[in-house]
Amino acid sequence: MFIEDVKQRIEPLAKKIFEAQGMDLIELNVKGQRNDIHIQIIADKPSGGINVGECVILNKSLVAAIEQEQFLPREIFSLEVSSPGIDRPHNKKRA
Repeated sequence: MFIEDVKQRIEPLAKKIFEAQGMDLIELNVKGQRNDIHIQIIADKPSGGINVGECVILNKSLVAAIEQEQFLPREIFSLEVSSPGIDRPHNKKRA
């Protein structure tokens, strides 16, 4: 159940950060075990076309928020923020 708990804690943080940047959270996946967690996020703009620089900003902002909340030590998780790619239509994740 630990992975699901992590996902439930990260999703509202990510949504808040992404919305402040004018982005949408498209997909959130959390995998791994208690001491080795990989967080994968796909983000996009409503108009499409998120770039690498924007992914970097979202990544750094979310890592800072996770560290501030102190529910995951930095050494046990990795975070990947990417775009959906040009072949994938924009579909905002619904809560």
